[in-house]
Amino acid sequence: VLVTLEKNDDFRSILMDASNNPTYVSQTQTSTIHVPSGQAKSVFFPIVPAGLGMIDLTVKAQSTLAADGVRRQLLVEPEGVPKEYNVPILIDLKDSNTFTKDVPITLPASVVAGSQHVKITAIGDLMGPTVNNLDKLLSMPNGCGEQTMLGFAPDVFVTNYLSATQQLSSEIKEKAIGFMEKGYQRELTFQHRDGSFSAFGDSDKSGSMWLTAFVVKSFHQAKSHIFIDEETLQRAIDWMISRQNANGSFPEPGRVIHKDMQGGSGSGPGLTAFVLISLLENNDLKGGVAQRIQIASHKAVSYLEREVAMFADNYALAIVSYCLALAKSRFAGPAFARLSNDVIVKDGMKHWHKAQTQTDSDHYWSPPHRQSNPIDIEMTSYALLVYAYNNQFTDGLSVMKWITSQRNPQGGFGSTQDTVVALQALSEFTKMVYSNNFDIQMTATAGSFSHQFSINAKNALLLQSVELPTIPSQVTISATGHGMGLIQVSVFFNVEQEIQEPSFEMTVTMMKDTLDAIQIETCAHWLKVGASGMTVQEIGVPTGFEADLESITQLPTLKKIETENKKIIIYLDEISTTPTCIVVDMFRTGLVAKTQPAAIRIYDYYEPANQVTKFYQSQRLKNSNICDICADCGCTA
Repeated sequence: VLVTLEKNDDFRSILMDASNNPTYVSQTQTSTIHVPSGQAKSVFFPIVPAGLGMIDLTVKAQSTLAADGVRRQLLVEPEGVPKEYNVPILIDLKDSNTFTKDVPITLPASVVAGSQHVKITAIGDLMGPTVNNLDKLLSMPNGCGEQTMLGFAPDVFVTNYLSATQQLSSEIKEKAIGFMEKGYQRELTFQHRDGSFSAFGDSDKSGSMWLTAFVVKSFHQAKSHIFIDEETLQRAIDWMISRQNANGSFPEPGRVIHKDMQGGSGSGPGLTAFVLISLLENNDLKGGVAQRIQIASHKAVSYLEREVAMFADNYALAIVSYCLALAKSRFAGPAFARLSNDVIVKDGMKHWHKAQTQTDSDHYWSPPHRQSNPIDIEMTSYALLVYAYNNQFTDGLSVMKWITSQRNPQGGFGSTQDTVVALQALSEFTKMVYSNNFDIQMTATAGSFSHQFSINAKNALLLQSVELPTIPSQVTISATGHGMGLIQVSVFFNVEQEIQEPSFEMTVTMMKDTLDAIQIETCAHWLKVGASGMTVQEIGVPTGFEADLESITQLPTLKKIETENKKIIIYLDEISTTPTCIVVDMFRTGLVAKTQPAAIRIYDYYEPANQVTKFYQSQRLKNSNICDICADCGCTA
């Protein structure tokens, strides 16, 4: 049988001479082999990619009796870890008919050559980016009970919003409901026998008050779209109510996952407000549970009304202001007035900020537009929910503009909670903003490159995009017309070294280094006071290798292990100031020589800016050649 690998300029064939020295050529490779009847044989054609992206590999086999061919695509990715920043620009032409803004583009010095690209997207509806990316709002893993809700709650908000604005097509509705049903079934796997929910289900010692409230609230919101078992809701509600303190507050018997929400010690007023919001949303349930909700809600409202005057924390004040508004409490107005005293006004936008201990050193790179901390986005979103609830369009508009400016390229935000609350707030508020009377011509200009987007009611939900041919130092956005629209300048690139101030210290040690097997040990500890929140460790696996998940060190804090996109994803309750060490074995599954460094990243799930990235590389693999790993690749013994 004559086997042929067709020539393609996207890769070079590797030919070995008598001394096993390689020559790189662009030519068709052939090999003639004998294949006995009923058997199979392998043929090896060593290649090296010439560029990044998808490469077509076309292989043909021909004998005197038959012939066949197959085409496969090989994805060649840049080395390093992907980074991004996004500059969303809300174009408001309600009071003016022209708009212009310059967006500076900068990249760190350590950017991987060829990895950088700039994408500009435009859309007429402010919820449009979310509608278009319902299944990928965050570039983060979603293996725990709280993250699963990210694939659930936004679908509800989007469906309600599009329905209210008469834009809900059967296609979007079908897609959203499919995601809801899948998310609902998946979330049920995180339920405990007592009716509560927790981040990792039965592997957690106790249900989580916070997560149970989140699930109860989200399930109720989805009831008008998909089947939600009433008994599941009631059992979860009764679990929460049965743990209510005598003073009306709700404690956290489970792990503190979201520290700001749960008040650090697990007894914060923010948590009580969060639980109360979920109870108030379920006040339409029938039977005995309705009375239990009413009594528990009354006690919780009284507790918050007593405590609200003493709040020093704006996060708690924001969520309690919204909660008391829902409860129609006379304390809601004064609480929100206090919150409003601390608002930050900048560039015609308003937001709230919680002081963080982290400050970036001068020697770390900083993007020209940095997304705010998830906690700032979350509490500002609660404020926008108050404006939406009170129909305060004029006052809320500048808050909505700020939240819109914090979006990531996928239509989500920084982490899960800020994404869910922000999307709820945006969907509620933009119902008031929505008008189908808009027609905007947007132009993106970068040097000699120019591209025009036309935005109107007919294509309001169509995400239009263009990639810039080169990386400019600046993109100028201009627009004419009337109405509101959104344009985003998204910058993507890879780096091979840390560009952010680390919040963890991490060491990576190569314990075993052979051509066919490697073993690494990572040790990390928290550099701040106390311990991190729920932490994710992503360990990159070198190309041609797979991880032995059974070999990973079992720790009391380790909750779950997954694999995704050539990465091991390890969920940990926390990482403290005492080192957490993990050992993992990897073994060869593919014939790849000269492998690139692989990245290991650790980050706090709810404050992803608290992170560290390190790279490791096997010296044996780095220095290997084709003949070291593939004796049948034209090598001389």
